[in-house]
Amino acid sequence: MVTARARPAPKPAVIDRALGSTETIYWLLDRLYCLNFVVYAELDGLLPRARLDAALAIVQDENPLLRARIVVDGGRAWFKPVAGRQAPLRAEVRAMRNWRGAIERELQRPFAPEEAPLARFIWFAGTGGKAVAAMVFHHAIADGRSGSAVMLDVLRRATTDASPPARKPANASSQSLDVIREKAPMLSALQGVRFWLAKGKDALHFAQQLPGYDMKPAGDTRIRIIALTVPARTSARLVLQARAHGTTVHGALGAAQLLAINDQFERRAPRALALNSLADLRGVLKGGLTENDLGLYITTLCTVHTLNAVNGKPDFWDLAREVRDRLVGIISAGDANLINGVYPADPLLKPDDTVARLVQRIVALAPPSTMLTNIGKVNAPELGARVRIRSLAFAVSPPAQHPICVTAASFAGRIHVNLLYDEHQRPAARARAIADSLIAHLERAATFTADAA
Repeated sequence: MVTARARPAPKPAVIDRALGSTETIYWLLDRLYCLNFVVYAELDGLLPRARLDAALAIVQDENPLLRARIVVDGGRAWFKPVAGRQAPLRAEVRAMRNWRGAIERELQRPFAPEEAPLARFIWFAGTGGKAVAAMVFHHAIADGRSGSAVMLDVLRRATTDASPPARKPANASSQSLDVIREKAPMLSALQGVRFWLAKGKDALHFAQQLPGYDMKPAGDTRIRIIALTVPARTSARLVLQARAHGTTVHGALGAAQLLAINDQFERRAPRALALNSLADLRGVLKGGLTENDLGLYITTLCTVHTLNAVNGKPDFWDLAREVRDRLVGIISAGDANLINGVYPADPLLKPDDTVARLVQRIVALAPPSTMLTNIGKVNAPELGARVRIRSLAFAVSPPAQHPICVTAASFAGRIHVNLLYDEHQRPAARARAIADSLIAHLERAATFTADAA
């Protein structure tokens, strides 16, 4: 009798390719000011370090970008593979005291040149069964959606999932997966010219920003987070109102942010304000990517909005609908991936700090704007009876050209919002005033009635 031999498990994929334009820009700007982001969850229930480390080993084995470093090779930045045993991803266990301050510091703790892995996992252990899990990412290897999925995967692996690694492929960059660029290079080039001419028209609006803000990168940063939570009842009403008014929660968040900035101007008058939204490209790229594919598959979309006063105040839902419609228009036209074309695929200059400063100057030519990144609804994984996630949020170190950055995630029926700012460039009192105004606009919009209008 001949017994069938078991098939050997597939070897883990490795990533060995040049960074795409988006990845390169984030990597270059990170040389000037740290662009880390952190995904974190508040939990009931404690996990031992051994189980966390075992889960991290599996997740690192599954994801090629967690086994990579960035090096300069042949005048370009490249992802180069490293063995997980040479650069293991392990849990840092810390006390829970002042964990929010620790997360602020992680946003400013850069990864060293050629460091691997380009992620960190921190477990803040508290008393009474309370804990916080946080995962820090170099922005060139991940975005908020995929970063959240990876961190939740670590928790799932540490609690309920004992299956072997589900090894994932080494995916290409967003530019390499661009359908229009692949099918018609000439059309893509013409589309790029048209897109940038339109951006030039936007810039001619002389869109304003917060009064007195200096867009130049500071030599030092002190990132602060104002954490806000929209209660479950208000969140649910906001979702219903957004649908009823033909827009999205992102449109509502964008409108609230623009109006909160508008509230900071002393004179009430129509004015142009710009919003920089980070949009997920997975739905328009080839390859069938999902949020479970770790990588940087977002783009920055700047829209300019003229806030005309209606009875002394701009209309919230008209503005929310305009934010949504303009973003959809850019994505539907195939223009979303063009914004990062400022760094060519075959650069003439070596990617160093000099080029980083040049890219920053180019980026700063866009209409002055504040930044909004919303990863949408995040579903809780099954973690068993002993561990429960109470909240999930994320925070990103804001680029120098944005006076504030607002991050949002919907989890367990609540919208968790962080307003981030550099205390060296923006007074804390002004940031708090913007945060309070933003929440007030959302609360009023959630209780909107036709009679009240």
